[in-house]
Formats: sequence, structure tokens, C-alpha cells
Amino acid sequence: MSETARNLYEMGNEVKPRTYQNKVIEGKDDFITKELICEQYCLTHLEDPAPLFVFTKSKDWAEAEFQERIHPGQINPGEAWKLRPEIWEEFLVDGKYFDYTYSERMNEVVRYNGIVMTKLQAVIGLLKDDNDTRKAILNIYGEDGQVECSDAENLDGKMRIPCSMYYDFLIRENARGEKQLNICYHQRSSDFVTHFGNDVYLAWKLMEYVAREVGIKPGYLYHTIDSLHSYKKDWVKLKTSIQTELR
Repeated sequence: MSETARNLYEMGNEVKPRTYQNKVIEGKDDFITKELICEQYCLTHLEDPAPLFVFTKSKDWAEAEFQERIHPGQINPGEAWKLRPEIWEEFLVDGKYFDYTYSERMNEVVRYNGIVMTKLQAVIGLLKDDNDTRKAILNIYGEDGQVECSDAENLDGKMRIPCSMYYDFLIRENARGEKQLNICYHQRSSDFVTHFGNDVYLAWKLMEYVAREVGIKPGYLYHTIDSLHSYKKDWVKLKTSIQTELR
């Protein structure tokens, strides 16, 4: 977290996006953006997640959000958002629901071996049936059944589209010859101060959950972010010592 914050502040290129989710921010100085393109890292262990929440103080939200994501009921809007109303309330449509939720995307109804189940359940089933598969992909970007259109039809910014593209699960041997479940997480965009720590934690939790369901050891998180960014209103936090924030 410390290194990434410093890299963003010192080496991020400044850009001026026109939209933030489905909100117009053109001409608003607070939303001038520092950006790093195609940031990648591999997380091999997560003993203490506290530093991930140093800016957001939102571990309670992340825990509640994760439970809604793995619930097979395609929840929208759910209850987790109420733990961060300052972030999510403005994105409610007519105060009733969101343009999409991860719960909806992850639990879309599909068929696997002729049996109706959720997309997450199908991925777990495939990993059990074929440990060497390269097809265990849980896509988030794609079709949205609620509004009956694809994300590609919402590029004009009038509706929100997911920042996460997909989670790819690979069972492979580690250096000790042990089979483990790795997760490759690809995002088009991540707001470092507001969301990055949550994104990391939720991906790690998903890897652990799927590994437990498959009956295999959890492995590593490989994370790729096409646009890792921070808005001008948050730049002061990029210069703040993480240890100071933790205290």
C-alpha cells in the first residue's frame, strides 16, 4: 500500500476524465486524476488485512459485501451498502437499486452439465471436475439481466459498468509441488484510495472461498489493473505514512 501510494503520487500521469461512474465530472478540479497504467503484482499471503483498509476503514462493509456476493439470490441493492452510505447512496437508482451488483453478476443462472445453477457454482463444479482447466472464469463485465442490455451499450456513462472484468481460477503446483488454487483478477479501473484495498481483500476472500468449496489449498492472487488512479481530492493521502494512518 505504501509503495503503490508513493508511486501514484510521484509517477502517476495526470488525466482529466469526463465521467466518474455515471456522474459527469468534466471541469471539476477535485477529480483531476493521477494514473498508473497496467499495474500488476502477486500477493502470496495475507496475514493481516488491516493495511488494506487504512484509507477506507471499511472492513465491516467488505465482510458484508462478500457474503452478499456469494449468496445465490442475486441481491440488489442488499444491505452491505448501508455500511458505506457516503460512497454508495448517490448511485442508487430512484433510491431503490443499483445499475448492477456483483451478487447479480456472479450468480447469474447458467447450466453446467445440464444442471441449472449459478455461474459461481458452475465455476466451482468445473474446478472439481478438471483441475487443469483454463476455463474457470467468473466474468463480471458482460450481460446485466436486470436492465436487459450489455455493458458495452453503456459506454456513454449514463449507467454504471463494473470496474472488475473477471476472476480466473487456476489450480497449479507451487514450488513445493503442492496443488493450490490461484486467482487472476483483472480490472479495467480501480480508485486507489476509495476502493483498491477492498478490491484486493474481496478477491482474496473469493479465492479462499472457492478453494474451500473445491477442497484444495488457496494459493496466490495475481492482480492486473489497467487504470490504477487517484483523484486530486485524495492526493494528500498518497503522501501520508501508512503507519501513521494505522495508528
